[in-house]
Amino acid sequence: MRKNFYLVILGIFLVCTINAYGQCTDGRYLSYVFPVTVSTVTYSSVYSLKMDIYQPTGDTLSARPLIILAHGGSFVGGDRISDLTIDSLCNRFAMRGYVTASIDYRLTTLPDMITDSTHAINEVVKAISDGKAAIRYFVKDAATTNAYKIDTNNIYIGGNSAGAVLYMHVAYVTDSSEYPVYINTATDTNGGFNGNSGNAGYSVKCKGVINLAGALNMSAFINTGDVSSVNAQGDADATVPYNCAYPLLSTVHVQLCGLGVLEPVYVVKSIYHMSKVFPGDGHVPWSTNAVKFNTVDSLVKVFLFSLVCPGVNSVNTVYTNTDVTLFPNPANELVNISAPVTLNEVCIYDETGRIVYNVTGINKENYEINTSRLASGNYFVKMKFVNENYTPVVKRMIVVN
Repeated sequence: MRKNFYLVILGIFLVCTINAYGQCTDGRYLSYVFPVTVSTVTYSSVYSLKMDIYQPTGDTLSARPLIILAHGGSFVGGDRISDLTIDSLCNRFAMRGYVTASIDYRLTTLPDMITDSTHAINEVVKAISDGKAAIRYFVKDAATTNAYKIDTNNIYIGGNSAGAVLYMHVAYVTDSSEYPVYINTATDTNGGFNGNSGNAGYSVKCKGVINLAGALNMSAFINTGDVSSVNAQGDADATVPYNCAYPLLSTVHVQLCGLGVLEPVYVVKSIYHMSKVFPGDGHVPWSTNAVKFNTVDSLVKVFLFSLVCPGVNSVNTVYTNTDVTLFPNPANELVNISAPVTLNEVCIYDETGRIVYNVTGINKENYEINTSRLASGNYFVKMKFVNENYTPVVKRMIVVN
């Protein structure tokens, strides 16, 4: 019934617009262009796991970007239908011209999750295996029947809460050597690094990750040259910790590190990313607040557009080449920032990713920072703008005191 409702409504309002749009022009990837068709397939015959695939009806593009999303539920509950955040995002982005998918993955019980850290790690490894199989399902299709017409160079993965934890590890752990022994032990008993959930022999490479209240076991999993990310989290989140801690109110004794720790690492490792922090909010505030959901939707929209259509500027899209100047650099006592658009925030990180200076509400194009209290060394200056359609800019700064 849910899917039939979407088809009827979208068909009424959008059917007349589907033939006029080319890739990266005339609204595609930014506006609601297509009605949506939803189908259900079994992507892992090994574990009888299903996913719903949302396709833009009437789309004639022969190579389309793909978004695969996984639901929340702390690895103990939920499914591909019950997470309204995931369902809504899949529908919206299919309307914009993406092929999207919402996946099921293997779950465990809450008592096992909170009483046995080994079992908890084993469960997440199983879910990661399932998430990889879902990617391989589409890559295999592209290499064979090509039913979904996927551009395998434009695959994006992510999720909400536990689903984001799942796909963050797929995106940022690309080799078993990155895992500590206690995780490799779990992968060894579940089919190895690539898992045993099916569709073997195909790539799990992605171009970006959508991290909504997710985390990594270790921030060290992020390395220079890794894929881009878009992130959102409340800074009072105790279900998936905003900083490094045990999740689920500290009941699961496996560390997770959220956006508060990951954001500085993205900066230091020069990972292209966009992030939105919801001050004072707990876990997934967008799931119950339409305004906050629309904020997340818009953030993901401009992030993906900047990767699918690099260099293309359009109404409501992102500008990635903001010309910001830092001088003098190296700096002794003062450094001046000059930007062509209005600055909102300046944050300085040292080489370890520690924040050493932060100011918000600047509301002007030029700003001066006193660097005399900073130790000599290399720093990263991240600048955000009042107009959030301009992506943050990161510049390296040398201080000589």
